[in-house]
Amino acid sequence: MKYLIVEGITDVALVKYICFKNNITTKFNEFQLLKSKDSQIEIYEIRDKNIYIINTKGEKKLKFALEILKPEERDIDKIGIIQDSDKDFQKSKENIEKAIEDSNIDKAKIEIFLTPNNKDLGDLETLLLSTLDKENIPQLQCFQDYKSCLNEHINIDTKAIDKGELYSYTMFSKDGKDYFTPQNSFMYKKNKKYYDTELWNLEKSEFYPIINFISRIFTNDNYA
Repeated sequence: MKYLIVEGITDVALVKYICFKNNITTKFNEFQLLKSKDSQIEIYEIRDKNIYIINTKGEKKLKFALEILKPEERDIDKIGIIQDSDKDFQKSKENIEKAIEDSNIDKAKIEIFLTPNNKDLGDLETLLLSTLDKENIPQLQCFQDYKSCLNEHINIDTKAIDKGELYSYTMFSKDGKDYFTPQNSFMYKKNKKYYDTELWNLEKSEFYPIINFISRIFTNDNYA
């Protein structure tokens, strides 16, 4: 069994999109959400491939997710952990390592990836926004004026600004006619079918580190 642990629903959607576009899965919704009485986390599975995504719904529940996996350790081949590096890369990494140590799961089975690229500060929003040609996307040009106005009047955390900028791209992406939340901005379900929104180009080099990480966890291969 192979597990990928992420901290949010948009992360889940990106992982599913990467798997679909790189032929790890045959369809975007191949991962099925398991029904559970415990709503603290979400687990998605492809049973016949023995691959799983765990959404911890926040970085603080990583320890809880690892504790759930501990009884299955003998049958687990790999566990990948994707979390944000935020404002302190080393501290974020140490927090993850502490959760791993507390779980008593064999460290050799676990790999860590800190978004955006496993070396710089930031988060998932940083990664996604870095792939966009902001100078030629009108809604993002407009957002810069909004951002400047906000900064003149109130002190807003960078993470919140990034989330707002991401929403301004996905919500008004198709001439203001389609309103995709970030989690639905990869594949959008309409008339019982999933469609590629084409808002994200996985050929952008900024995506390569996370694509390679996901491919290595689930298939033992690198993308590029």
